[in-house]
Amino acid sequence: MFILALLVACPAPEVDFDWPDVVAGSPVAGVAEADLRLPLGTPMGGYSNRCGYLGGNSKQDNRDSAFSVGFVESTGLQTRPRLKGIWLENGDDNLLMLKADLIYSFDGAVSALTERLEAATGQDLDGRIVLATNHSHASYGPFSDAIHFYLGGDRFNEEIFQSLVTQLEAVALDAYASREPVRIGNGWAKDWDPEDAVYRDRRGENNELVIWEDAEPGYGKDPYLHMLRIDTLDGEPLGMAFTFGMHGTSLEGASSMLSTDAPGHVEWAVQEAAGPGVMVMHLQGAGGDVSPAGRGEDYARLESVGEAAIAPILDLWDRTPTSAEPIAMETASRHHDQGLESIVVTRNGTVDWRYNPYKEGYLADDVIYGPQGEILSPLDEFNAPNGAAFCGADVPLIPAGNIGSEIYPYSACMDVELVSYILKGIFDLEDIPLPLLSSQKAGSTVSRIGPLTTLMPSGEIQNQDLVAGFFPGEPTGMFVEQWRRRVQAELGDEMALLVGYAQDHEGYLLLPEDWLLGGYEPNINIWGPLQAEYLLEQTLEMASAVLNSPVREPADPTGHFAPTDYGFTPLLAEQPDTTPGAGTPFTQAPEYFWTPLDLPLDLSEPTALNRVQGVVQIAWEGGDPAVDQPRIVLERQEAGVWSEVLSPSGRPVTESSPEILLAHTPEPLYPSHAEQTHRYWASWQAVGSVGERKALPLGIYRLAVSGKRYVGGAQNWPWPTEDYAFQSAAFELLPAWIQITAQQGGFVLSIDAPSDGWRLVDIDGDARGENPVSGLLSVAWEGPDGTSFQSIEATAMEQSSWLEGFAPDGATRLVIEDTLGNRGHLDL
Repeated sequence: MFILALLVACPAPEVDFDWPDVVAGSPVAGVAEADLRLPLGTPMGGYSNRCGYLGGNSKQDNRDSAFSVGFVESTGLQTRPRLKGIWLENGDDNLLMLKADLIYSFDGAVSALTERLEAATGQDLDGRIVLATNHSHASYGPFSDAIHFYLGGDRFNEEIFQSLVTQLEAVALDAYASREPVRIGNGWAKDWDPEDAVYRDRRGENNELVIWEDAEPGYGKDPYLHMLRIDTLDGEPLGMAFTFGMHGTSLEGASSMLSTDAPGHVEWAVQEAAGPGVMVMHLQGAGGDVSPAGRGEDYARLESVGEAAIAPILDLWDRTPTSAEPIAMETASRHHDQGLESIVVTRNGTVDWRYNPYKEGYLADDVIYGPQGEILSPLDEFNAPNGAAFCGADVPLIPAGNIGSEIYPYSACMDVELVSYILKGIFDLEDIPLPLLSSQKAGSTVSRIGPLTTLMPSGEIQNQDLVAGFFPGEPTGMFVEQWRRRVQAELGDEMALLVGYAQDHEGYLLLPEDWLLGGYEPNINIWGPLQAEYLLEQTLEMASAVLNSPVREPADPTGHFAPTDYGFTPLLAEQPDTTPGAGTPFTQAPEYFWTPLDLPLDLSEPTALNRVQGVVQIAWEGGDPAVDQPRIVLERQEAGVWSEVLSPSGRPVTESSPEILLAHTPEPLYPSHAEQTHRYWASWQAVGSVGERKALPLGIYRLAVSGKRYVGGAQNWPWPTEDYAFQSAAFELLPAWIQITAQQGGFVLSIDAPSDGWRLVDIDGDARGENPVSGLLSVAWEGPDGTSFQSIEATAMEQSSWLEGFAPDGATRLVIEDTLGNRGHLDL
């Protein structure tokens, strides 16, 4: 007989319960993945300056969309956002980890998925579903009904939400259906990106801040990379989930192209390099104060971040051991109360940090620190009954709306009530009850799995449990380090994992000392300097109460920590256009046609293309974006039969990857409720995925397009459709042309990318300029007396290669061919 003492935050008499034991069992896992297909025109989340009221920074033309209210519409795809899923069980419990390429998570989606998946599987999944995101600032926005984040992704749209949840459900059920006994392992690497080739610290305000005496001031970027490896019982790789933190901000706010951004390109590059049969999932760690690195510009820079990440991530994957030994599993989830009087931080009894109860007209003492530099409590400067936003700036957004403190960083804090008036106007809202519904609770999850065979950062192999916390916001490096330290000190588990941008969203997660230094990061979370560590402590308390016992008790027996109920929102009533001409290609350019990166429109039908230098563009009339998210796939002819071209990972080459761009232009541009013609454009550049990108197989290729058009007869989503399809003209792929330039003592060699290219050709090259020629070269000197041959290794130069030597007497032409068959010649 065990006694569950309910938490002080939820007073209740002690009750006796018979809880079942937590029982270890053999690990079983299933993995799945899919494209996330939502309408073009849907606004993108992450940059508030895409809001028309705040500048409309990514506005390309005067189009509008049924899916936008206050934000600028998306116009195309650089990479299609993806959904990934891992279903893990041991015969005693389940854990479903879903990852979506979105700006942040939404607890309403977790609740909806729980209800649907419990009905579909008959499993008890309450609190056992994780929805994490990759934090791309170039992915869909209006799926979240957290009102205070409408300024991060537009007003909530029920159709977008329902479609997202339906697609997540399908991935989860695919993972569930694919379950099999597995081997599982856990690995850590430290200082795995020492040259900041992949990610770098972006927060300078805390460079001198000391939190722990045994750590350098400022801490910098979180140095750890985590790997969860899943293999079949035969040792064949099945799936991996690696974790490190990095913002998805490479494309910046002026881009209107949907993209997985830098985190998605790391995932894609590792997936392609890992080879066929492996589901690859990137989970975000301490991304709150970290920017992506990379080389070059635009889309090539995105690919370069992924290219730099391949070797260290696959090295950890290779070194991570796996085992089929029985493991125990237990997961707990709660939604924690938030407000001035509920938020308290104690650091395990070493501090007592809290806010004053709200007092109207109260003037703070504006004294933040004591004589020894300690934070003074209560923190009376944060006198905001409904929370406050935009703290940390030097100048208030609206000076009359601050919370009564004149000292930085509180001096710029804007009371949420004033912010609510702005939200009403921008997003056409009738009323916003205060405090904001979405701000009153924040969800988090913690899971214990193990023992797992674990590669420690030191290289030592241990058997130990993995404690993983899933947090509702943007964790900073110091916050993640505090989680690791406090889990070890208070729960006894070494190297706890923290996954951010999961379950819910509350903005940046900073330690109080860090928040009080100001800067950009404190401006998003609305419950001040104590909010993040309060949520950490609530999660620790939940883990201690539920996971550190040998029985399987419920995380929330009284329902006090239940998820937020967001109520009902009607679906859109604007019907899609019927587009009878959908599926009709055209080569005559319309008067107006938008393309990304200002690429020149060329709808000619080439009969041949060179590797690297070749670009093919196609255009067609398609369906309304409400129903048509076209699939464009590269096909190759073999023995008279057309087959989809597969990437190194065994996946088809489509618009989901960086290899094919897609854009949409309606005619007329507006209004969206008028009858419109919908024109689409796609382009492929003859460059491979990872590794040797100048080595695409030669042959006959084409692009095949399939899509959908609305057939009428419905009042709201889901809209009935019919399919359309067509193929581009065939073209022959030829070797790349090697440019040869004579200089004193030798020759400069390069494979030059075209001026309308966008792909990364070589990590040391230029997406629109010179790229080195790699490998052993066949050098032929032609002349009247015949041809002499040499095999020479070129020397790398900046963006090109150097071939040292002089032409033999009588030579009239130099012909060079690399090991890939790319050729060039120079008349001497």
